Amino acid sequence: MITAKRCAPAEIKNIIAGVLKQQANPFGNLSLDELLNGACFTVEDEQGQIGAYVLIGQGSECWVQAAAGSSRMNLCDLFNELIDKHASGFKTVAFKTYRRGLVKNAIAHGYQIAEHADGYTMRKYL
Repeated sequence: MITAKRCAPAEIKNIIAGVLKQQANPFGNLSLDELLNGACFTVEDEQGQIGAYVLIGQGSECWVQAAAGSSRMNLCDLFNELIDKHASGFKTVAFKTYRRGLVKNAIAHGYQIAEHADGYTMRKYL
């Protein structure tokens, strides 16, 4: 069974740090500590941690500040339902990416391209 639980930033620091090393970093100039400045969640299965994400409430929108996880899983499929549950009470969920494959996968989960300048801002109405 896969679960997401609220955690301290230190518990997900290493997994989120891996995203910062990628060439197409969607977080711009944000430092690791700045990325972790939100509601942090660790995603686990029976074998331990498989992913993590950070959410920030911005008015009526739940912004996915950072997300990362195991390459053996489709993270969009995995995180979609979990993040939607945490975002209940918000009108929208949004995130930014440079990855065209993630855009395609997000559209399959009900997201729309809200902006296409310096990457893609994806938004879904709940």
